[in-house]
Amino acid sequence: IPTLPAHREPERSRRARNIRRVGIVALTIFVLAGLLGYFGPRSSAVSASGGGYQLDVRYAQVTRSGLVAPLRVRVLHAGGFDGPITLAFSKDIFDRFDFQNWYPNPNTETAGPLRLEYEFDPPLGDVFELTLDVRVGPTQPPSAHRYWVAVVSDDNEVARVNFRMVVMP
Repeated sequence: IPTLPAHREPERSRRARNIRRVGIVALTIFVLAGLLGYFGPRSSAVSASGGGYQLDVRYAQVTRSGLVAPLRVRVLHAGGFDGPITLAFSKDIFDRFDFQNWYPNPNTETAGPLRLEYEFDPPLGDVFELTLDVRVGPTQPPSAHRYWVAVVSDDNEVARVNFRMVVMP
């Protein structure tokens, strides 16, 4: 005894069933990706060295509007630092994110058309660590942009890292 309504063709019923199956599979993949943290915040790190400096940057690779997105910069120089430490940042990062505070605070800053340079007092040891309290604005639209940080010595970049930060909706 057929269970299909008399006015519906079997091909149309099979097509509707297959479309429902595809929708269920797509929804399952979306939910699993969310459970595995694919859409949530995560951090990453990049490193570079040059001129006797080792530069390590830990950043929020993926974040969301309204969340904290810390940025940590670590500079290692064997034998200690002879003078102030100068770090250069891509100007775009300051245009897109809200910086609450610096730990430690810079002594001086210099702005250029595409970069900002900050000078810090040298630490007592071989390692300088900078933490920037960064927040993503609550109305920040979804975006993905590339940024960079560099160690500057004698007006030349000696170590530079590039990284990409994604703001999810």
